Amino acid sequence: MIPRRRNPLRRRFAQAVGTLGSLLALARTDVQAQVRLVPDERELGLSTQVGLGSPARFVPNSERAAVGVEASFNRLLVRQQNGVPCGPLARAGVFAQAYSFRNPAVLGHSLGAALFYEPQLFSWGRLAVSGRILAGVSYVSRHYNAETNPTNRAIGTALNGLIGAGLLARYVVAPGWRLLAGLEGKHLSNAGVRLPNQGLNTPALTVGMTYFTGASGAQLAKRPKCLPGVPGKRLLARMVMLGSTRVLPATTDRPERGYSIWGLNLVGGYAVWRSHYLSGGVEVLDDRSFREQLRRWHGSYQPHRQVTMLAGYECWMGPFGLTAHMGWNVVRPPTYNPITYQKYSLLAKSRSGLTGGVAVKAYGDDTKNIQLVLGYSL
Repeated sequence: MIPRRRNPLRRRFAQAVGTLGSLLALARTDVQAQVRLVPDERELGLSTQVGLGSPARFVPNSERAAVGVEASFNRLLVRQQNGVPCGPLARAGVFAQAYSFRNPAVLGHSLGAALFYEPQLFSWGRLAVSGRILAGVSYVSRHYNAETNPTNRAIGTALNGLIGAGLLARYVVAPGWRLLAGLEGKHLSNAGVRLPNQGLNTPALTVGMTYFTGASGAQLAKRPKCLPGVPGKRLLARMVMLGSTRVLPATTDRPERGYSIWGLNLVGGYAVWRSHYLSGGVEVLDDRSFREQLRRWHGSYQPHRQVTMLAGYECWMGPFGLTAHMGWNVVRPPTYNPITYQKYSLLAKSRSGLTGGVAVKAYGDDTKNIQLVLGYSL
């Protein structure tokens, strides 16, 4: 039998195709490695906040609107591909603030600090507008006391959670200097750790100046788009554990006591534009404080676990993300109200997918609890 001779032209063609495929895979890997999130600008700011109304429901009442001062530092985070800026912009930073509620007898003053995340919405010439979400802590000098401060039903502890959102505009007035102006709303609450805890809202007008180094957001406004498929995934999936606590007040036969809250949150989403996602999912919650509340009401333990359907919006800029969801309690105790609520989260994600942050569950301006979040994202 005569052995079959291999065609050298076919062999060389196969080798060339294999080499080309390897080079394309290597190039794609290299391009993906070149798309990264880097700080392109540092900014220091000093601003003042003037309240849009005086805190109500206190005796004596506040006669003037609250005022405050805030110092901040942030970095402009920029996607870069082969050294060229592309994709959306966002700021991540920290601020410290001092606030006077103009009611020294009941509310006193507060000192606080928070982390914030600020996606840029649009820019035009020297003007840039961004949205801000924040989470931190605040010390309040005057809180509820049954003997010395009984009318302060808003703040039950000296240390409270601080959350908020705002819309800010920056305008370059000189090289390295910007005028800052906007509207912000902040909410103080201890998330039910101790009662009473109606919470305190401080909507305010913000005006200040900032000093920056590096390329400004306005200079990066006409950046090109990242290559298709490289800036981020179209789909997201996340599974996180939730943990919190809530205190029930003392009764004639029971002392004041805190109870744990545990839950599991499963969310999936789809990118509708750049780093903006529509997402939804389900949350299962085991609220031991509500179990005890039901026992006090009915004299025996009742079904207390809750299952909630979630739907909303997420914005991700590299490792940082903010989420806003509406929740509908499809499984709940018959006496549980309200049946809907809002949930806001500030999250950070590592390259390995480890995800953590803070979530706030609220009904209108009433904060139900603040939850610590830890889990994994795909």
